Amino acid sequence: MQRYSTVFFDADQTLFDFHAAEHLALCQVMKDYHLPVTEETIGFYVDTNRGLWKLFDQGGITQKELGIERFSRLLEHVGANRNQGAEMNAAYELALGQHGILLPGALELCRRLAPLCRLFILTNGMTRSQTGRLERSAIKEYIEKMYISQAIGCQKPMKAFFDYVFDDLQLTKEQLPSAVMVGDSLNSDIQGGIHAGIDTIWYHPSGNESPAPLTPTWEARSLEEIGRIILGE
Repeated sequence: MQRYSTVFFDADQTLFDFHAAEHLALCQVMKDYHLPVTEETIGFYVDTNRGLWKLFDQGGITQKELGIERFSRLLEHVGANRNQGAEMNAAYELALGQHGILLPGALELCRRLAPLCRLFILTNGMTRSQTGRLERSAIKEYIEKMYISQAIGCQKPMKAFFDYVFDDLQLTKEQLPSAVMVGDSLNSDIQGGIHAGIDTIWYHPSGNESPAPLTPTWEARSLEEIGRIILGE
């Protein structure tokens, strides 16, 4: 028997291949700004960006500050003018929005679920890049709406983010048991779903164990397995 009729997907590394899109956009922008495109500089940016997103998830930095700071630090790292950080970030967001690359199996999952479920995306990404990627992806026709933290003004895992989504969709308390949050991040997706009072599916193809006290309702190592859980197969 089908378990869920409303599915909230995370975007990056759940449906979209963010790492592939990030690499393409980053290389393009670094070339445009005449920065050295090397494994070292790319690695520096990726590590810096990952650390700033963790800080953002914890409420320690705003999304606007995050975008500027990641490129300010990169520019400073290579000896360039860090004051170009805001300008470079805007160029990067635009470039990232050009790449709607999906993870293998994401299209098939959405195509399978769409006739039976309402599908939404809940993301902490930047508005310009996330909307651009969805528009250019093959899953666009299956996603009813995308909710983006930058547009809402708060982020996963904050309960306020989910309250906004539930209010917008007019989901009642009685309907929440039929809703599920699917994502790869324990800190934002799973913790957020738990705080919001809905079931969760932790997508972790690596097979890592969930650390206490975060306990997702379900765990899945493949997108195909996510589909089986949702449909009760």
